[in-house]
Amino acid sequence: MLSKKLMSIFGGIASIILFVTAVVLDREYSWVSLFMIPFVVGLLMSYVFAPQIDWWSFKRNPPELPGFLGNLLLTFPFYQNLSAANKTRFRQRVAMYLEARGFFAQRGGEEGEVPLDMKTMIAANVVMLTFGREDFILKKFERIFIYLQAFPTPNHQYLHASEINEEDECLIFSAEHLTLSFRQPHKYYNIIVHEYAKAFQLTYPNFDYPALDQSIWGKWEKEKIVKYMGMPEDKINPLGVSVNLFFEAPKMFKEMMPDGFEKYQTVFNLNPLQKRDPVINKSVVEGVP
Repeated sequence: MLSKKLMSIFGGIASIILFVTAVVLDREYSWVSLFMIPFVVGLLMSYVFAPQIDWWSFKRNPPELPGFLGNLLLTFPFYQNLSAANKTRFRQRVAMYLEARGFFAQRGGEEGEVPLDMKTMIAANVVMLTFGREDFILKKFERIFIYLQAFPTPNHQYLHASEINEEDECLIFSAEHLTLSFRQPHKYYNIIVHEYAKAFQLTYPNFDYPALDQSIWGKWEKEKIVKYMGMPEDKINPLGVSVNLFFEAPKMFKEMMPDGFEKYQTVFNLNPLQKRDPVINKSVVEGVP
């Protein structure tokens, strides 16, 4: 990372000046130590602004995913159908998302490491939602917490599979549920898209989102989704259901809600029916990874 390289350079030069002043030169040359000040300042600035420095560097030299994570994406339907150029851009965005966000495993009241493949499952869904937008990491939501299974929280004191906490600017998922939805997308409801749809709306609140009705449940049995998510029906955001339908069954969505389909095309700047090249207005993402 660029920030670490800068810290090494500034810290190394400052250490050399300190050594020369303290060991090599006579005391009458102690004023030479003043040359150390700008390098110490550079070291501190590199540390304090490390996220911004690294993000600036990543945007100009996008990283590439390790091969085994790229292979994981081959099972992701949205990625499977992209053109070669769009696949490259998708992988770079996933790699940048992984660098930009904090993932925390919740185990027995303690935080641990989230497996890299699980992070990638989440990142792939976020990048799909934001593939047509400049802010593809949804900057407001920096932290993702992962429990092994369904969990209770202060806001929802019963076992449930996922949650977005706007106040704390974080998302929370059950590892079991998110893995099932990624591995078997046609069988299990996608809780990642469901929650990040709300995160997207909070990031882009001024877009014209469609009015929703009961037709959004056309692909799923409502009772099964309620049971799977562990949420009361009135707590399940219809936006998440509709966005899931838009990406997973766009043809069905367009037939049932043509006006809604047009609005979501504008909102996401994507047409999921154009599988190889779904971005509609390419000027929106021109010049960004």
